[in-house]
Amino acid sequence: MTLPTHTPAKNPFVLPNAELTEAIENEWQSGKKYTPVAMPLTALAYTTIDKIAASKAAIVEVLMVYVDSDTLTYRATGSEELAKLQEEKWGAILKWAGSRFDVAWASTSGVMPVEQSPLLHKAIERYLGALNEWELSAFCILSSGFSSLVLAIAVFENHLSAQEAFALSRLEEEAQAEHWGRDAEVEARARKMQEEIIAAEHFLRLLKLS
Repeated sequence: MTLPTHTPAKNPFVLPNAELTEAIENEWQSGKKYTPVAMPLTALAYTTIDKIAASKAAIVEVLMVYVDSDTLTYRATGSEELAKLQEEKWGAILKWAGSRFDVAWASTSGVMPVEQSPLLHKAIERYLGALNEWELSAFCILSSGFSSLVLAIAVFENHLSAQEAFALSRLEEEAQAEHWGRDAEVEARARKMQEEIIAAEHFLRLLKLS
């Protein structure tokens, strides 16, 4: 089956490189009817062309909210063991991110808001602003899936795999599941999010092959 010529919004379906084109062609050759689940790379390409390309500045503004609400900067208060694990695992990533931008990330305990420095805000805004619409599309999936810009950047920079970052983003959920037992509906939602995150990482890697 050949690729579609236009997106759902009737925009020309033009892809940025041969590698992504080939991967999306493989999705269509499966003979399946298009759905975002069955064809995640196609779905991301559609989103990029129809929604991200014309709204980059607005998307960056939305992502900037994560600077002061990043999951990795908030430690648990109900479990000393979990807080220690978060400090060990998350602290190492925050240290790496601090080195990457030459600005330290502040962290706190509980849900009291933490306000990152103006220098960090500016550095992250410059970083996000430099992404093209294709990169930004995948970045949106990663940051929302992790509730963390830091983890999204770590995946983008090849410091972590999407699988590693997903596991780190769910330290508290895993601790709760171990204590209270696993819920089938919660687990199904987590698996769906994991699949979307892994697809976004694949999308990014294909973009960088050109």
